Amino acid sequence: MTNLNKQNPDAGVPVVHAQQEQLPIREEKPKQGAADPPPYDAHTGPVDLQLHHIASKDALFVKIQPPKEPSKPISHVACDVVLVIDVSGSMCSAAPVPGEGAEETGLSVLDLTKHAAFTIIETMDERDRLGIVTFETESKVVQWLEPMTDNNKEEARKRVKALKPMGSTNLWHGMLDAIKLFNKEQDSHRVPAMMVLTDGEPNHMCPSKGYIPKLRSMPPLPATIHTFGFGYSLRSGLLKSIAEFSGGNYAFIPDAGMIGTVFVHAIANLQSTFATKASLKLKYAATLEIEETVVDTVDKHAPVDVGNGQKELTISLGNIQYGQSRDLWLRFKGVSQEKQAPVEATLTYEETEKPSPGFASARLGDDARSVVALSDNEVVFHESRALVCKFISSLFPLASDGEYRALTAVNEQTEHRNQLAKLIESLPGRELTDDLNKALMDDLKGAEPRGQISIALSTPEYFIKWGRHFLPSYVNALSRQICNSFKDATPLQFGSQSPLFIACRDRLDNAFDNIPAPEPSRVILRNRGRVNSSGTTPHASHTTMARYRNSSGVCFAGSTTVELASGKMTEIKKLKSGIRVRTPLGPRKVAMVLKTKVSSELLYRIGSLLVTPWHPLSMDGKNWDFPANMSDIPVLYTGFIYSVLLQPDRRSDAHAIRVGDTWGVTLGHGILRGAADVRAHEFFGDYVRVRMGLMKLEAAGRKGVVKGGGIERDPMTGLVRGFRRMSENTPIEKRVQV
Repeated sequence: MTNLNKQNPDAGVPVVHAQQEQLPIREEKPKQGAADPPPYDAHTGPVDLQLHHIASKDALFVKIQPPKEPSKPISHVACDVVLVIDVSGSMCSAAPVPGEGAEETGLSVLDLTKHAAFTIIETMDERDRLGIVTFETESKVVQWLEPMTDNNKEEARKRVKALKPMGSTNLWHGMLDAIKLFNKEQDSHRVPAMMVLTDGEPNHMCPSKGYIPKLRSMPPLPATIHTFGFGYSLRSGLLKSIAEFSGGNYAFIPDAGMIGTVFVHAIANLQSTFATKASLKLKYAATLEIEETVVDTVDKHAPVDVGNGQKELTISLGNIQYGQSRDLWLRFKGVSQEKQAPVEATLTYEETEKPSPGFASARLGDDARSVVALSDNEVVFHESRALVCKFISSLFPLASDGEYRALTAVNEQTEHRNQLAKLIESLPGRELTDDLNKALMDDLKGAEPRGQISIALSTPEYFIKWGRHFLPSYVNALSRQICNSFKDATPLQFGSQSPLFIACRDRLDNAFDNIPAPEPSRVILRNRGRVNSSGTTPHASHTTMARYRNSSGVCFAGSTTVELASGKMTEIKKLKSGIRVRTPLGPRKVAMVLKTKVSSELLYRIGSLLVTPWHPLSMDGKNWDFPANMSDIPVLYTGFIYSVLLQPDRRSDAHAIRVGDTWGVTLGHGILRGAADVRAHEFFGDYVRVRMGLMKLEAAGRKGVVKGGGIERDPMTGLVRGFRRMSENTPIEKRVQV
């Protein structure tokens, strides 16, 4: 990630000096009970607050830089978390693995939600407290806020495990009960958060005047509310409004494959919080204009007159994380070139586990302190980020009841696509190659799995089905500068300079993967190829939950040994077109080899093999199964993985190679459908489509070997539809979920 506090010597445009003024924060912790911020000449504190006038852009740039990490080593910041879980009837619906259209695991949405809750419990300790509220037709307090001692953690697990789906969706009373849990407690100086997960639209006991008007009429909320929408039957505009009003975050979970990464990042952000209730006040002459770039938001405040010819603008910031700056790009007009306009900034916040509030101040135009220059790339990125946020927000105007509503008319969507194309062509950072600017362009128009913003608006069907849920989630992460999943390039940059956030995310990651998988609550009505002694299909008890975070593929590690027709062994990475290999039906020639670069990709060890989780294997050439069901030895692998296409043959058994001591299916085997055969796949089984897809890829220097950049999915269905090209300049992200 680009160092935002230093010049970039490679920048083609001179660093801004004369047109900006900046001062580090002067901060002081007041005595208990102090009502006002300290005077401006207070000593410097732990936060760096800067003001920059970018005159050429009529902009005021505000940078808030918290400490990189806590002053003393800690595993995580203590939190008070209340889980508010939808247990309405729809939560018993199936949670299939993304992209595997015919697959049924027996797991429901609620099963995976429970697993996410178990992950949260696992990573808490006695300094943290957890409460649980459920809602269906009625709401219920399942657990009051209790310290997560070993005994209480075990009781919490039992309570979560016992949850059953039933009834309607009474979101409002679920929220009220969660608020009561916090109001019952005194301020603990932990990070307070409500985490609301629902898969549908609230349809019972909703406030008659709307959620936001009702919340405005209530006392200040005791905690931020973080909302999570699962699936496509959502009022995502409402979920975003609720989160925004409280200073929380909204995240969209399109399918089961994203539930792990979204919850992991949400908790990691809480556990790396430096301060809560952060608020910035700007005081300036009434002749000036300072405005936020986004037109309307739930938490937006209008400037107010404060007397003596001055105005004051308040901007709510919510939580601030260790090691991640908060950067504001504001419109700034009315300033003459000859005279620097005085602007005073005051930041207030509550530092975690500290008894008194923190204050910070800075003044534009004060020459008492040295000026720290911004790199041109940093200025350009934040201007570009503000423009993208403004564009996406314009697709979801704020209604009178405080709820965002998507513009879905066909003519409006055509205009939005045109506007997006113009934005991409004119974006200030479009030609820059630093990490931040490049990531933003990748999200706007990069090759799949990037370019999700363009894909979301590419057709009315895409926008209505998932784009109208995804884009508010993306703009939430972009505007608040948080990493909300492993998926999108720009949010992945946020938090990358925070050792505490990274440590918390890794610990949560491991917990999600390694705690026992949930017991499936749904009955599987079809046979997937394995039958136990009672004649029923067993569930995949050995499947790790990494499956619900990771990308999928059907490949072997490069060191895998393959038996040739001659009986000799060679590494799969040495195969090329024309080489004869052993198959269950005798010798067959290799037609093509697909070579794909991966980083920290989840593979399974089967004897001497390293293979992707869902590449069908067979011990006898007749009964096939997935490696994830055959092994308890997952491995994170970095290097190249390989898939093979053999010569055409109508017989499916002619499309397998001997790898190690087992048979591995090859591409284009001809089995497209069928619940009884795990090899069935509409794309990987189609010889013509596979060959055409491979022919479009770049040759890797040897006959019949091509380089790929992963699989390409249909963004609407999630099903595999082709192969992506590999760009040598594009990093392969860890566990990207498409």
